[in-house]
Amino acid sequence: MKNFFTILTFVAFAFSITACSSDGDSKKSGLTARINGVERTFNTIEVTEEDYGEYTDYIIDAVQSDDDTKSITISLGKGSLGTDSIYFIQYYDGTTFYQLSSPQITSNVTESSASKIKATFSGILNDGGSGNVNIANGVIDLKP
Repeated sequence: MKNFFTILTFVAFAFSITACSSDGDSKKSGLTARINGVERTFNTIEVTEEDYGEYTDYIIDAVQSDDDTKSITISLGKGSLGTDSIYFIQYYDGTTFYQLSSPQITSNVTESSASKIKATFSGILNDGGSGNVNIANGVIDLKP
């Protein structure tokens, strides 16, 4: 009977350790940005690689979670880190495309590999005329 309680105690202890262990894959990831002052989340995300021979880019296409007519596209260099990696941002609000190209993009890419893309971004996108969209506090945290 003493062995039974010892084994039961061991099993309960082992279960409590595994139940509390952290799982790296459960960490929330995605793409968020404050667009014209409103926090937006994009969770339908596709990352594709464009190989140009001398370099490769990641193209991130994401659809807004609460309105599938709104989307964002971000282009950045694969393996390129720092403030110059994101070179194009386009936002579609359901009726109009707004875009911005470097060097007007404020960004910082801290990871850009086959296992993780992590960056921050902001800028004022233009529709080619007098319309603007302000993107602030943009965060990319993805597994391609």
